[in-house]
Amino acid sequence: MDFTGVASVDATSLRWLRRGEKPLEFDLLAGDQTLGSLRWNEGTGTLATAQTKGAVWTLKRVGFLNPRVTVRAEGSEENLAQLTVHLNYHQIEVKGGAAFRFHRAGVLVPAWKVYRDDGAELLHVEPVREGRRLAGGAVISPTTATGLPEFALLVVLSWYFIALAWFEDEALATLEGPDSPTPSTTTPRS
Repeated sequence: MDFTGVASVDATSLRWLRRGEKPLEFDLLAGDQTLGSLRWNEGTGTLATAQTKGAVWTLKRVGFLNPRVTVRAEGSEENLAQLTVHLNYHQIEVKGGAAFRFHRAGVLVPAWKVYRDDGAELLHVEPVREGRRLAGGAVISPTTATGLPEFALLVVLSWYFIALAWFEDEALATLEGPDSPTPSTTTPRS
């Protein structure tokens, strides 16, 4: 698929739209332009492939007691970025670059935010559901964030984390029965 580059669109308001079930897949859209995709590799657990204009990454959750999400350029054995899970916030580190904080927007709000270390908000990501099903999400960013070299990577990595947590909660809810609560998108289990 031919993707549109982030610099070619107004990237201050993006959306993830669920496109496939088996394998699970989302498209990243700006209006009617497709900027990228995130697709879980069937039969491989947490391994997913993300594509944007000029980049293909693999994402995977690893670790048990200290879970993290790694991002690698396709075919590489070296981490390009990683998200480490902490008790009340998560840390995103990009190789040779900046570190970012990633956490819930509030206790009762299913949205997530990505901040620079100086406190500047870069992304506000809010899941959209249909019943218990994760249908997509909205990504809101200030204009200053959309020009960052890590912008597309931050959008993909944050959505991977949110979607993975949601699907794990969905799977548990089906085991608990019809009256169990809606997925919370807290922290992915390991």
